[in-house]
Amino acid sequence: MSGRPPCPHAVHRGSAQRWNRRDRKRCTGTAPRPADPGPVRARPHAPHPSAPEDRPRRRYELAFPHAFDGGEDRVVVRITGRTGAGGHPVYEDASGIVQAEISDRAEVRILATGARQEPPHGVTAHPLA
Repeated sequence: MSGRPPCPHAVHRGSAQRWNRRDRKRCTGTAPRPADPGPVRARPHAPHPSAPEDRPRRRYELAFPHAFDGGEDRVVVRITGRTGAGGHPVYEDASGIVQAEISDRAEVRILATGARQEPPHGVTAHPLA
């Protein structure tokens, strides 16, 4: 039997002009799957030009300003291995109560860890060695 295959996904056997009856498989509408390429690896992204390094820092000191007297409370936070909603690493203090997402440019977003918490504004992050 000669002629064209029933669909572009049919398997060709023999010469370019002949298609055997057994080669006419029912078309599923998809092409054959390629061999498994192995595990998918994420491509490394280029760091932001203003970023001092391409890996996140391990520790930061957060400064919480007081509105009434101008003073500050300071808390040391460590990296947790999680990422926040913005895609930046999440840091927390030793008690786990203070959690913050800190970007590579030291922008801070405090995360609520309990009910009825209001995230403070004006928190600054200072990298520690």
